[in-house]
Parts: sequence; structure tokens; C-alpha cells
Amino acid sequence: MAARVSKLAARQWGLLTTSQAEAEGVTRLQLARLADAGLVERLDRGIYAVPAAIDERAPLRVAWLSLDPSALAEERLADPISSGVLSHTAAASLHRLGDLLDDVPEITLPERKQSRRGIRFHRGALGGGEVTIVDGLPVTTPARTVADLLRDGHDPSHVAEIAGDALRRDLASRREMAAMLEPLARRNGQTDGAALLEHLLDLVGLSSEALVAHLAASDLGRALVAAGQFDAIKNIVEAVSELGTPNSGIGAMDHSALAAFAREVVIPRFADRVLPVIDTSAIIDAANFPVPLDSAVFREALATSVSTWLPEVIRALPKDVRPPSKVAMTPAQRDESSK
Repeated sequence: MAARVSKLAARQWGLLTTSQAEAEGVTRLQLARLADAGLVERLDRGIYAVPAAIDERAPLRVAWLSLDPSALAEERLADPISSGVLSHTAAASLHRLGDLLDDVPEITLPERKQSRRGIRFHRGALGGGEVTIVDGLPVTTPARTVADLLRDGHDPSHVAEIAGDALRRDLASRREMAAMLEPLARRNGQTDGAALLEHLLDLVGLSSEALVAHLAASDLGRALVAAGQFDAIKNIVEAVSELGTPNSGIGAMDHSALAAFAREVVIPRFADRVLPVIDTSAIIDAANFPVPLDSAVFREALATSVSTWLPEVIRALPKDVRPPSKVAMTPAQRDESSK
């Protein structure tokens, strides 16, 4: 009897139900005696486990098994969507994303199901590409999980941390996540799913704009140079030095003056010609960002923040490659440079 129970439990994470045991010729009374002897442990009504198999995932497995206690896990996994899919906070826990409270297992089903103590049900249509298997359990993908949590009213900053973590660990692509967020964009004040994703990531400092700002305050110039953009940067500096405006002597300007110069002179007269010569994909690779970035979105973020990052790029360049401003030159220097 004990051998039959152990063999059955081994097929599904060390757990079994009384219905499954009875199908193998083990009665409820015999299971109760095995529990009294310490060979199995009762986890919930009609569900037992081999003691060594009890871990942090056990409550989720118990909840899922309880939906159809007579069928074996391997049978139900042949059609995971109709069998019930761990979702929302349960999915985040299984993917090890964020730190949301997950004391009540959450399961999404295609049809409404009567509420049950200790389980929160969601009715929803899931596509095959929105479900994966984690630790042997059917669970919504990270991208779908992010959308579900936002739809369910969780704090956007908490959802943003989960989204950023999923991108950082390459558990979802920006495209997948934007597609999942598309239906929620308007109600969250955004034009589309991609914009909503950027908004969420901005809450935790991981949007393209936030990363531009981060690099501008640290090592953007070195990242650009490391990306093989040295000539492009030099051309930018040379072009800036050609602009006829007072106090444009690059070497003599402090940071605030240089930032004002970039904002007041570079943006209106030069911004459109700054970025086309820079390979933003190379910058992204060289900078080793903590999350994947869309090069087009990053380029737009760079274009709208020239006054922030250009001074830092200039500061990062060796002084011998900063051409002197013609405004700051003496007449003799100006004549010499024009030859």
C-alpha cells in the first residue's frame, strides 16, 4: 500500500488526492492510517503529500490539484488552459517576480467557477502563447501576468517593478509586453501599449528617458565612445563650435552654461542633424542597460533631451579633440583655421 502511494505521488510533485489513491486501490481509511504513521501528510481536504515534497510551491499545487482531484496532473497538462492556469500574484510568485503578497492562490479559468475557500478565481480567455509551464504548473507568461496585475488594480509602481524585472531577466520582450498592455492603454492615459510600458518603466527609472538621464549623469560619453561613435561625437562638437553665439567656447564653459548653450542653441538649430549620425543600437549594446531597449524609442528620448546629455558627452571627450569655438578665437586664429 505505501509503495503504491509513493509511486502515485512521485508522478505529481509528491502529492496525491484521495480520488487518485482510490483509483489505485488505496482507500481513504488506509490513507488516514499512513498519515497517522507519518508516511504522508494531509495538506488540505482530500489532498496528501509525501513529507519530503512539501515546499513553498505546495499551496499552489494543492490549489490547482483541488480543481479536478480525480485527474492526474499529466492528464490535465495536456490541455492547460481549460484545466486552470495560475495567474496574477500566483504567477508573479512562480516566476519569482516582485514581492507581491500571494497568500491566496489565484487561478484563471475560461468559464466562471463557483468560489472556493482559499482560492481566488478569475474568468478570462487565455491564448496558447499566454501560458507556460513553471515548476510543472500551468502559469500565465510574465507579459500576461503584468497586464493582469495592472488590470486587477494593483499599484502601478509595483507592477512596474515586475515588468522591469521580467525585462531585465529576459523573461519577456518589450514587444510581447507592449502587446499585452495594448488593451489597457487608454484607460491608463496612454496612446498604446508601448507608451504604457514606457510609462510604467519610468516609474521605476527604467524607461528610455530615465536611462538617458541616468547616463547623462554618469558615463554617457564613455558609452558613446565605447560604441565606436567617436567620430560622430567629434563631428557634433565641431558643428556646435561653428554656431555663431556668444560664450560658445566649449573649453571655457562650465556645466550649467554648456547645458544652457545646448538647450538654447543646439536644440533649435542642430537637433535634427545630431542623431542621424549616431548608431543608437551600438550605444545600447555598449552601455549594457539593465533592461532591453527599443532603439527607436531610445533615439527619440535622446533627441528630446539634447541639452541634458550633450554637455556630458562633451565633458567626456579628451580636450585635444574639442575644436575651439570660432567665436572664442582671436582674429589670427580664425584666419589660420579658415585656410
